Amino acid sequence: MQRKTKIITAVTAALAVITLGSGTVLEMHAANDVSSVSQTTAPSTVHADSAKLTADSASGTKQNYTVKYTDKNTGDQSATLQKKTYGSSNRAESQVDYVGTNTEGAKVKLNGRTTAVVQGVMGHTYVHWNKGDWSVTAVASNADETGTPTQFAKQVNQQITSSSLPKSADTGAITVYSGTEKQQANSVSWQKGKQLYTVSGKTAASTVKLAQDTD
Repeated sequence: MQRKTKIITAVTAALAVITLGSGTVLEMHAANDVSSVSQTTAPSTVHADSAKLTADSASGTKQNYTVKYTDKNTGDQSATLQKKTYGSSNRAESQVDYVGTNTEGAKVKLNGRTTAVVQGVMGHTYVHWNKGDWSVTAVASNADETGTPTQFAKQVNQQITSSSLPKSADTGAITVYSGTEKQQANSVSWQKGKQLYTVSGKTAASTVKLAQDTD
């Protein structure tokens, strides 16, 4: 009888361990899920020029998530922040469209003692410069009558000078357009170890500001 009791006790203990183990895995999985912006490094609101972006959804896991923003002034989904985790820092770095200092073209002076290179390609003018570990490309349509490509580049340079980009970034790249885009064509991406962060948006100012407020 004593032997039988011991066997039952052992089986009960084993079942308890299995139940606890299963529950622990489920609990860990739930804790890793992302369902609100507060579980991410993204800001809940962003103000830039006339745009007021508000995070209205967050999904994914803490390693790979997406936060979507709506412009409260227009009601349009205007920006997205994504985080992706890769198997190595080299793989994450390779996803950043970094442009080096060996770019050819005519040189132009921007504000803050910054020198940029200008190139014209298929109806657009590209103004490129490097700032620390970041590469910046400002693109203006030659049909845009609101200002020159250099003026737009100066505005972008002023914005990234007056407020810092993510300080934890190992390397980063910015590509922005002078006009308001129908799609989220403006892009700011940066690598932090094995993580890649990418902000895309419809306007240059709001896209850069969202990246600046993320860290």
